[in-house]
Amino acid sequence: MGNGQAIFSAETLQALREPVLDNARGLPASVYTSQSFFDLEQASLFPKTWMGIAFDTDVPKCGDAIPLTVQGLPLILVRDNEGIIRVLQNVCRHRATLVLDEPCEALTNFKCPYHGWTYDLQGGLIATPFWDGTPGSKSIPVDPCKNSLVPVRCHVWNHVVFVNLEGTAPDLLNYLEPMDRELSHLDIDCLEVGHRQTWDFAANWKLVMENWEVYHHVWVHEGVFDKMSDEVDLGSGDPYTDMIADGNTMMLRANDRRPPIPQPVEGSSGYLPSIPRKWEPDGHTSAANAVLPNTTVTIGAMAYAPALYIPIAPGVTQARMAWYFAPGVIGENCFESAVNGVLDRWLGPARKLADRRGIRPQDHRCMELQQAARSSPIADDVKFSTTWEQNVRYFQHWVVDQID
Repeated sequence: MGNGQAIFSAETLQALREPVLDNARGLPASVYTSQSFFDLEQASLFPKTWMGIAFDTDVPKCGDAIPLTVQGLPLILVRDNEGIIRVLQNVCRHRATLVLDEPCEALTNFKCPYHGWTYDLQGGLIATPFWDGTPGSKSIPVDPCKNSLVPVRCHVWNHVVFVNLEGTAPDLLNYLEPMDRELSHLDIDCLEVGHRQTWDFAANWKLVMENWEVYHHVWVHEGVFDKMSDEVDLGSGDPYTDMIADGNTMMLRANDRRPPIPQPVEGSSGYLPSIPRKWEPDGHTSAANAVLPNTTVTIGAMAYAPALYIPIAPGVTQARMAWYFAPGVIGENCFESAVNGVLDRWLGPARKLADRRGIRPQDHRCMELQQAARSSPIADDVKFSTTWEQNVRYFQHWVVDQID
């Protein structure tokens, strides 16, 4: 336990840790609505974790770069001339001006628009024109070791670009080791991006991670998950999904009780080539995964769908989403209908937050309803189901542990 005990009352922590989950109580509504708690998270939780901020396919070629804002910090995501993904602080070392203000392709360097200070794609300072009144600024040179763009610790995993702003977290592969092990049989690196979608919705970022259960499926996802008998053995009350939490990861994994789910066969209208496998795993593997604090990874037989949830304000979160498919699928007319079918299922035919026919708009709308309800003191009395919601309590406990 960190210093969370200084932030939360003893009564709150005792209620959260109640051994019988049905008798436990969740965190108070203020942790979703309070600006001061949001600021505390920004200062003390996110910087020391690994946050997903973008996708490697956002900068597909050498010299591609985009500006991003993460935790209020202006950053540059760039693929350098050696093909390496880098994240740099987007602040010129002369007079603190944004170096990059729009996405660019085929860059060979970054040039500050204010006084022309120039940096290579690794961030190294290479020119300070007329700093001393002469073109080469040789009489009063500026030390590039002390005045290059500041790098941000980053790592690419399964197409997701993660950053550790504080620079002190364990290596990413150690940080998310249970998830890396769970998905290691899949060749995700070879997949090709088929669709990107970004929107803001009116809910706190934590409500996304608290959605890591299947109890809500038949009520939230009308037209997608319509039968409770698809989620639970109606005779025994045992769910068909195991809820797993380990370290900085949470997973939803089908168990042996789940009846087989038929998949489209080659030649049918919904068929797409499966995600390539390096080997066949023993038993079931997870389909819905979360890397805390803000990254989700959904695996289907035919598509890989990571999503990044960027906190904007206590009641605003930005969803950055992508869908990846097997090599050769995107651009092939014979697969176009099936790809659209996958995207319709997830986003709705309109591909908008307001289209409530897709899984993501349905989830995000329900989160907006939860956020609105947290203006009431009744929302301080949140309960958990032992059958369904172990991951929800686990995540809340994880938040408490992270707060300094």
